[in-house]
Amino acid sequence: MIPRSGWISHGIAIQDVESVAEHSFSTTILALLLSDLELERGQKVNMNRVLRMALLHDLAETLTFDISKGYLEYLGKRGKEIKDEVEGAAWKHILQGVAEPKLRSTYANTQQEFDAEQTLESKIVHAADRLDIMLQVAEYTKRGYPRRLLASLWKSSDHELRSSKIESVRTMHKLIRTLAKDADSS
Repeated sequence: MIPRSGWISHGIAIQDVESVAEHSFSTTILALLLSDLELERGQKVNMNRVLRMALLHDLAETLTFDISKGYLEYLGKRGKEIKDEVEGAAWKHILQGVAEPKLRSTYANTQQEFDAEQTLESKIVHAADRLDIMLQVAEYTKRGYPRRLLASLWKSSDHELRSSKIESVRTMHKLIRTLAKDADSS
């Protein structure tokens, strides 16, 4: 199991930390749901690209582990740049293991599309990624972890999702906020 290190740096016990695989699965399910809701609204969404992107979005972490934003602070201004270099090298290594050139190109293009966050499909996957963080914060709070330990993760995801132009993302975001608020008051 490869743990998501951001949770560890925020005080979650190692036995309670979700794995990269659990996060990727949850992100994929959320991306599927968001895409279905957008399709129902009449939006043109390429479901194949969404699901491929959601499944692959953190694949490099199987080699690099999850390098959290908290750890990047120790690296100073070059932190994000270093993370991008390390994960880029991991992606190159992964792609070298894909023998079929067309498939290798498809995977590389999928990751580039995700990183650029310009298409509707990539915006859906990024939103699903952030929604999953909020769901995990709610789950850890429900398990008894103090909300203050996780407040920065909640706030950063919440801030990013508030400005989404995708209706299903705004709806799901509002639902998660309501559920978390209800859990806090019970």
